[in-house]
Amino acid sequence: MRKILSVFVGANLFALSIVISSYSTFTKDDAGTSTAQFLKLGAGARAAGMGDVFVGISDDATAVYWNPAGLNQIENKSVSLMHAFWFEDIFYDWMSYVHPIEDIGTFGVGVQYLSYGDILETDETGLEGSNFKPKDLATTLSYARKLSLRGEAEAISIGINLKYISSKIKEKASAFAVDVGSQIKMKDEKLKIGLVIQNVGTKMEFIDEREPLPTNIKLGGAYSIKDNWLMAVDVNAPIDNEIHIGIGTEYSCKLDLRLNSMQYENDLAVMFRAGYNTRTRKIDGFKGITGGLGVGYRNYNLDYAFVPFGDLGNTHRISMTINF
Repeated sequence: MRKILSVFVGANLFALSIVISSYSTFTKDDAGTSTAQFLKLGAGARAAGMGDVFVGISDDATAVYWNPAGLNQIENKSVSLMHAFWFEDIFYDWMSYVHPIEDIGTFGVGVQYLSYGDILETDETGLEGSNFKPKDLATTLSYARKLSLRGEAEAISIGINLKYISSKIKEKASAFAVDVGSQIKMKDEKLKIGLVIQNVGTKMEFIDEREPLPTNIKLGGAYSIKDNWLMAVDVNAPIDNEIHIGIGTEYSCKLDLRLNSMQYENDLAVMFRAGYNTRTRKIDGFKGITGGLGVGYRNYNLDYAFVPFGDLGNTHRISMTINF
């Protein structure tokens, strides 16, 4: 275990040093210096209800977004679908599919889509023109595998994402990026630690302006206090803002379901979630605290999350995960 842990720490420190050497400070003064901000919007109502704290957990199909190394925990084919009701006419969708292949690894694909609705064009004199529809799209291909050292029963999970990113206002710009993630289980698998570096890639060019992607370093831990009670913490270090921290929890209850004299013991579960994230602390009004509910029946999970953004308004996310 010590050998595995040494390799895990050493590889992560090496990856961190490469990114930090290029981006030496993380301050609020860098806000607005990167493009494709929709890449920060997350995936799945489960994670959203926990304050977007999911790097150390990453045990469902949304791991394609949060930490590709977590795909190694998924034993069956899985689909995740999410719709988010954003501000005004803005909406945000997520979809992912995960396919494990024995002795080869786990593959995944994810799609992020953000629509801003219809916007009326006006020129510098205030003259109105036609409507246009800005939108953002990212397509992700994922691969994950466990690495075991000789003589060690434990294994490090590693994962990588390849992304194609496009944004359209009136003109279109595109970029390519890579995510690299790792995850390790300790303490009889009660403790999981994950690290992921997101959105390292090319710049997006709008007309004559070239802007970098929102590269982000995430370090997270998750601990199972009980079999049905999970606590997690994430630390985010984005290149275009100051470091922020999130904490989240999930508590699940198994229920006995009886229908027409048939009993489905432990088939039905209800999950309660809450979280807090400091990323919105500069916004006025009620923000930061999140909440969520989930219902699971056999291979189906339906989740809801409430995420307030202070004076900007409240957002709602609904997602479904199907395992088959």
